[in-house]
Amino acid sequence: MGRLRPEAGPVGASTGLRYLGIDPGLAATGWALVDGGARVVACGTIRTGPGAAGPRLLRIVDELRSVLAANPVDEAAMEELFAGRNASSVIGVAQARGAILVTLASAGIAVHEYKPAQVKAVLTGYGMATKVQMVRMLSLQVPVPSRLDDHAADAVAVAICHARSRRLHQLVAT
Repeated sequence: MGRLRPEAGPVGASTGLRYLGIDPGLAATGWALVDGGARVVACGTIRTGPGAAGPRLLRIVDELRSVLAANPVDEAAMEELFAGRNASSVIGVAQARGAILVTLASAGIAVHEYKPAQVKAVLTGYGMATKVQMVRMLSLQVPVPSRLDDHAADAVAVAICHARSRRLHQLVAT
């Protein structure tokens, strides 16, 4: 599990809340802790080797518990499950999501889910943005480590989407 800590945050005031973004996967689960001002506090990727699903899911749970123990988290966000063409990949992602949801629920952390197109639209203004466009816009909006892998980058994007969407929902509700 890697932990990366950027030097500085973006312009804007922090709300003091911390959001955990998660990009679930059985082989690689990205995670990112973002403060209310959309500053990346810590991020990394939990990797599991090939083999039976049970031990791999347990590793994800154990690593996520370590992240939660080391960092206060107010809310979490994940992308909704996207069923692509690879059925076996979808099954692994679904299993990882289940393990993550149980871990967060046992820690008393509310989880919010976003469609992939919502995350893309919030970060780029275009719900069909490519991975290259997402990474470019992410790097323009928040200081991110230069060696950020795709899974951690996706987790940062989900956390920022939640931070921004949450603020919008609060403004609309008042």
